[in-house]
Amino acid sequence: MSNAVHANDADLRSDRRVTTAALRAAVAWTRRDSEAYAWRELSRMTGVVSHVLGPGRGPAGPLDLVRFLQGPLSELLPGADVPDALGNLVLLDRSGELTDGAVEVGCEYTEALFEAVDDPAQQWLPSWAWQRAEQVQRAVFDRLISSGNTQDYTVSRRFLIEHPAGDERELVELRNAAGALPVAHYDQIPPDRVYGNHGGTWWWPCPVCRWPMRVNGESVECGYSHHDARFRLDVTEADRTTSPRLVKVSPARLRTPQAREADGARCVDLAVWRFVTVPGVPELELERRLLRVGGVDVRMWPDLDRVDLVARTKSGRKWEIDVKDHADLNTIVNNAPAARDVVVPDYRRAQVRPLARALPDKRVWAVSSFVRHVRKQTGEASA
Repeated sequence: MSNAVHANDADLRSDRRVTTAALRAAVAWTRRDSEAYAWRELSRMTGVVSHVLGPGRGPAGPLDLVRFLQGPLSELLPGADVPDALGNLVLLDRSGELTDGAVEVGCEYTEALFEAVDDPAQQWLPSWAWQRAEQVQRAVFDRLISSGNTQDYTVSRRFLIEHPAGDERELVELRNAAGALPVAHYDQIPPDRVYGNHGGTWWWPCPVCRWPMRVNGESVECGYSHHDARFRLDVTEADRTTSPRLVKVSPARLRTPQAREADGARCVDLAVWRFVTVPGVPELELERRLLRVGGVDVRMWPDLDRVDLVARTKSGRKWEIDVKDHADLNTIVNNAPAARDVVVPDYRRAQVRPLARALPDKRVWAVSSFVRHVRKQTGEASA
C-alpha cells in the first residue's frame, strides 16, 4: 500500500535492521578492493540479514546478498506493509556502484546495529550508512546551540543550507560576513563529483541545494532525485581546454549552473548535506514564498528550533509550522512534530492525506497549498 503507516513496531524495526545491514553491505561491496575489512563487513551484514529473516529465508552467503542488493529491497524485507520508496529501492546498480537512492532513501532507515565500541566498521564506513539522521543532526545542532544565542543558531544553520559547497576562501569570507559559526567541516569535493579535461578539473552545484552534482560519463545529476536537476555535458573538441558547459535535460524550471574549478573547492560531508542541507531547502523555500505574501513576517527556527517557522500577519494571525521531507511517513509519525501545521514539499503532496489521518491533531499541507491558505487569510489573491 502506497504511503502506508506501519501498524506493527516490530515489523518496522525489522525492516530498519535489514535496510541498515543491506546499506552497509552495499558500501562494503563498493570498497572491497580498497578496504581490508570490506569482506568481513559483508559477511557480518549477511549474518544480520539472515538472523532477522530466519532460517532458510536469508541470503546463502555474501555474494548472494550482493545479488539481492541489485534488485528491489522488498525481496529482503520481512515487513508485510513496506513503504513504496523503501520496497522499490535498489542499492547497487548493474556495475556494482551505489545508486543515488542508497543515500536519498536508504539512509532514512538506518539504525545502530552494534554498540560503538563493538563496531570497528565505523572507522571506515561513511556515517550516513550507520548513523540515524537524528544522530548526525544532533551532532551539528549541538555545535549550533553551543553559544546559546538564537541569532548565532539561525545564521549558522542558514549558512549550512545556503552554502554547502564553494571555494574554500570564498566560504570563509561569506561565513565571516554572515556572522555564522564554523559548525561543520568542509572537505574536498568527492571524486565522483568532479570532471576533468585538458583545461582543469571542474564541479557543478545543484541549482536547488547547491551541493556538488554527481558526474557519470556525460551525465551530471543531483543525488537527490526530487530536485530534478539533470544535465548533460556539452564538451566539443573546440572547448576541451576551457570550462565545460552543461545542457539541461530535466523538464524542471531550473537555471543551468556554470562549471566551477575543483582546485580549492570544498563541500560539507555527505551526511551533513543529506540530513541538514536537504531538509533545510524546503524550509527556506517556504520562508521565501511566505515573505512574498504582503504583510507576513517569518521567523526561522525560533527558540533554538522549537519549530521550523513562525509566520505572523500584521493583524495578529499566527502559524507555527514544521516542514518535513521524508520518504517514509513513519519517520514523521513516530516523532510527531511540535507545530500545529505540518508542511511537506510539493513533490510529497501524496503524503498529505495519510499524514492527516495518522496525525489527527495536526493540519497537514503541501507547500503550495499552505501558501495559498496564508494568502487567503491575509486577503491576497491566490498566487
